[in-house]
Amino acid sequence: MSENSADRDGPDSPTGVRPAADSARLTVDDLLASPRGRSLLYAIVGASEMDAGTDDEPVGDGDVETVGDGDVEPGDDVEVDPADVLGCAALTAAETIDREWETGILISDSGADFAELREADAAAEAVGLGRRTPHVPSQAELESAMAEVIAGAMYWQPPDPEDVIAADPVMVDVLRPWAEVIIDSGLLDSWSAGLDFDDLWELTWDDSDHTGDIPTRLSADPASLMSGADCPPPSDAAAAALREWSAEVASSESEYRQEFAKDPRAAGSGEWWSTPAHELVMTTGTWPSGEPIGLSLVEDDFGLSRARACRLRLWDTYGVFIVDRPEQWAVLCRKYPLDVTAQRRQVWFEATGRRGRWVIPDWPRVAEEYDGVYVSLAGYLRTAGAVVDVGDADRLPESAGRPTVGDTDDRIASLMAGWNPDTTYWLTDAVAGITEVVDWAQDDETGAWVAQPRPARP
Repeated sequence: MSENSADRDGPDSPTGVRPAADSARLTVDDLLASPRGRSLLYAIVGASEMDAGTDDEPVGDGDVETVGDGDVEPGDDVEVDPADVLGCAALTAAETIDREWETGILISDSGADFAELREADAAAEAVGLGRRTPHVPSQAELESAMAEVIAGAMYWQPPDPEDVIAADPVMVDVLRPWAEVIIDSGLLDSWSAGLDFDDLWELTWDDSDHTGDIPTRLSADPASLMSGADCPPPSDAAAAALREWSAEVASSESEYRQEFAKDPRAAGSGEWWSTPAHELVMTTGTWPSGEPIGLSLVEDDFGLSRARACRLRLWDTYGVFIVDRPEQWAVLCRKYPLDVTAQRRQVWFEATGRRGRWVIPDWPRVAEEYDGVYVSLAGYLRTAGAVVDVGDADRLPESAGRPTVGDTDDRIASLMAGWNPDTTYWLTDAVAGITEVVDWAQDDETGAWVAQPRPARP
């Protein structure tokens, strides 16, 4: 097989040049600077046990007094209770959401909205966090926390309050010791290791509710899938899917621009994802246990509980663009820009608070140079949910009908949305065959994915 084209390009190349090993590794600042990185830390801390010897009783409403913004400002000689600091962070976050997104927010499961929010809710959680000593999570705890992060990734509405709380500067300082311990442990080093071309698994879901019928591959005899014969020679299937995708995006953009022409302040919802055509082959790698990563890390999943994983073999020649960080997503958008300002304007405003010119990669054009695009676990943590700056507005010619009322800046930006961690979209017909088949089912009691024994042959 050819070397990865993302590895052989120079540092000034417009392609997805892969950084050196040391610079590719996740850092403490990477985790704290990115929405998904902070959410991962927040989930790990929240799931950890309190230190031995502490009172595990929750703080009641009567145990915490309501405080104002000025009540928790530390002086030089004042020792500040973590509950007060984190409680203030929670209030600040709630105020930020309420002010910038102008929408009702639930800050807890109690059903109280911001107007009824009491300091006790945030402080009770903060006291619990303050009782936890930073430590390295187990692999199972890490995977569980990451699954929680992915489940909360939504790009069509304001961020969850927990995500905004985690972004508050005071909370970031609290999360930093956890980030340092986890990064120093090396637990996340493999998340930047790159694409393993011998560990590519395509998942076929038991998705009869959405596809109408269980796909043939799901019910086929595994031995027939691994017969050793190559798949048919590359066809036009991937190109046809991308052409259809391109036509749908262009039509949608035109329709939304017509609506904005009628009402410049229209707030209609639209598509929120920035992935290529869903008909394309998608692959994922595996956790150390051998479980495909894509089983549990699925944005906007349908709660499916059964899947067939097929390990794929590629044709000899291929090139893959690797996204390890936001800058590489920006490279794709700069070289292959597709303006989706009108159709993404409202949904991505809800998710980010930004209004302006939005682009995504024009995937048919990307396919002219690359067979696939891979977003690593590290790339997902650094990039997903963050507004990615693409450049000055003059990078794109002005187009008729582009909505501009209420723009918050004059830049071009993008959002990587709907792309699952450690996932490759194959933009060409690169698959040569299937080398292994494993059926997986989710345990009803534990929620864990379990490999299913293959039925004995008669």
